[in-house]
Amino acid sequence: MPKHFNTIKRYLSDEEKRDRATYYNEFSDDFDQIDVEEFVKKDIFDESIILKCLNCGFQEEVDYDIISECWDEFDSDYPESYCIKCNKPTVVPLDVYNRLKKK
Repeated sequence: MPKHFNTIKRYLSDEEKRDRATYYNEFSDDFDQIDVEEFVKKDIFDESIILKCLNCGFQEEVDYDIISECWDEFDSDYPESYCIKCNKPTVVPLDVYNRLKKK
């Protein structure tokens, strides 16, 4: 199912990729080790999403992996959540917020 909202992709620098690969290798078994220099050659990015509350307007940027784990794509075209500020179930992606508010 296609996403009906945008995410933000930020490509990691070589140093960030090297740090992540090294950190991974520190905590993995010998047979699970990855080649750090091969990992650095890949395009790796962090993906986030801006969420905004339809009720109070609170806005935050959240790691997309967290949102995607609890979003049921079969029930909704976009993730919905509770606002940490006003505790209403009205937090949606910024694109959706703008469409619903017609901005």
